Amino acid sequence: MRDQGGGVGSELDRLERIYGGKIERDDARVIPGVDHVDGVEIVYFSDDGKSNFRKQFRSLTSSVDPRAATRGGMNERGCRITPPNGPLFHAVGYHGDVEGWRKDVQAGAKARGLLLARIEDGDFIVSDGRRFALSECQVEFC
Repeated sequence: MRDQGGGVGSELDRLERIYGGKIERDDARVIPGVDHVDGVEIVYFSDDGKSNFRKQFRSLTSSVDPRAATRGGMNERGCRITPPNGPLFHAVGYHGDVEGWRKDVQAGAKARGLLLARIEDGDFIVSDGRRFALSECQVEFC
């Protein structure tokens, strides 16, 4: 993108002013869960190796009954992490009733035999006790 004001940078600046926020640049993406955001929790769930991501995402909490979360929501975060020796993990984030969503995601993952993981102090920590430096993991934005 180019504009008369001096190129790509100024066009992005103009768009950011219009949208009222920063536009994330591909070369400056932040791995979800590295930076803490108040009121949001990021968790990674292991790929089941059977279904596409959308189906897995929808099924993660669909059969949890009764639901613990009373407000807020969960969404995908466009990031996959594969630690050494796998498996592949997908990032999701939830907000609102963070405690309730955490319980629902944990229950859904347990019912489906999935692992959960989180990022803490530069490490990728898997629910089965494994811990890897994030730099040892393959990170892919999608």
